[in-house]
Amino acid sequence: MSRRHRDFSARHESERRHILRNTSCDNCAEVDLGMLDPAEYEEGGEIIVEGSCVRCGTKVVSTVDEAIVD
Repeated sequence: MSRRHRDFSARHESERRHILRNTSCDNCAEVDLGMLDPAEYEEGGEIIVEGSCVRCGTKVVSTVDEAIVD
């Protein structure tokens, strides 16, 4: 399955904040810690934002539900 790059910075600022805030880190075992260096892409019909946990730096991946973000 191929990834198609999307421009995360093209989203409205409130959308970006919402997506970055609503993350889950498996390493920290906590939610809503935040994400650094987000990269957005589409794969298999899903929109995904991937980055690093604000607290520990572990890779975090969030699937974006456009109905909630809009």
